[in-house]
Amino acid sequence: MIISNGYFYNTLTSDRGDSDELKQCIENTVDKLTSLETNSLKPGILLGKIQSGKTRAFLGAIALAFDNNYDVTIVLTKGTKALAEQTYQRILNDFRRFLDNDEVQVYDIMHFPQNLTSWELKQKLIIIAKKEINNCC
Repeated sequence: MIISNGYFYNTLTSDRGDSDELKQCIENTVDKLTSLETNSLKPGILLGKIQSGKTRAFLGAIALAFDNNYDVTIVLTKGTKALAEQTYQRILNDFRRFLDNDEVQVYDIMHFPQNLTSWELKQKLIIIAKKEINNCC
């Protein structure tokens, strides 16, 4: 059973003014992801139509996962530099309060530090990568 009244989740959904319907979707999603076994052959993924609110939902799912003892999130984007940058900026915006409080670090995989400090490793991490073999372009 997921904890749905935690710090990251409540703060994010409150700051964004999320509807009860969206919060229920986020909670159901994380509940399913934590109750079903996932692996490389059967990953947990979110699918939806263009402009359906996928990004808003998965960012809420990240916050809720952080409240449920997850420390690292890897966000895979489509294979364009522009979409990776758009996703990165959206995460920075939604998680601004946590970034400002040094509770979360957000990295583009192409600019990931070689060695994280112990201070950085104590924070929640969000890593954005294009879902391509070649992430350079």
